[in-house]
Amino acid sequence: MNTVNQFIDVSYHREKEGFEERKKVAKSIMDKELYEQFYPSEKFVYGDSYTSIPNDVQLYVQQYDGGQEEVEVTAEFTNHLVIKDENVDDQTHDIIKVSLRKEESKWVVYSIEELKTEIMK
Repeated sequence: MNTVNQFIDVSYHREKEGFEERKKVAKSIMDKELYEQFYPSEKFVYGDSYTSIPNDVQLYVQQYDGGQEEVEVTAEFTNHLVIKDENVDDQTHDIIKVSLRKEESKWVVYSIEELKTEIMK
């Protein structure tokens, strides 16, 4: 659950401030292919006026007995997106399915499926 919370923070929290720290965490909790999807560039590409911050994260784990090597977690959260240059200030309601596998005694996110994203009025 902690890994999924970290994953949401480093994947959906987008802003220039703290980018390098989030990138380091992402590299430690994502497999190589997924990491390259979320961090295709060395630099923050969105500019100074873009922020996206997840809130109210709820996690639901599939049945887990402690012995599995893979597990899926459904995450539901709101995301606050602001793009000052474009006068965008939206809240979205997001539901994603995060797939993790155990690698060397830690959980690594290897797949994400967006189940729902809707703009809240």
